[in-house]
Amino acid sequence: MLDRFLVNPILPAQNGNRARAFYRDVLGLKLMPSPIDDPMMFGAGAGTSLVVSEIPERTPPPYPMVSFLVEDIDRLVRDLKKKGVTFVNVGSATFQGRVGVVSDVVTDFGPVKSAWFKDTEGNILALNEVISSV
Repeated sequence: MLDRFLVNPILPAQNGNRARAFYRDVLGLKLMPSPIDDPMMFGAGAGTSLVVSEIPERTPPPYPMVSFLVEDIDRLVRDLKKKGVTFVNVGSATFQGRVGVVSDVVTDFGPVKSAWFKDTEGNILALNEVISSV
């Protein structure tokens, strides 16, 4: 029934202006036109989107709510670090039973490499690169 509709996650922000600048200027997502200032919708790849809404009383969960499927994760991590992005370790030791090998902030699980970072509002986001289908 719902399989034909796009899905977009909604993340809370303590400060809408700060979040807008982070998602637009640091992550490079496209701020979509809207007749209102909040919530903010940001366009990403292949018609996907992410909504950020100023909800000061909501605390972000301690795990990733959004995952970007990326290419060349090591380059992206370097570029994001240069823009001041703070990477975190979420404590995930295995993926499909494989123990991850950590190099800097990227964890290599074999078929997938992952890295996690926080936005300005405390939300954790993931970068995942599929290396193989093994």
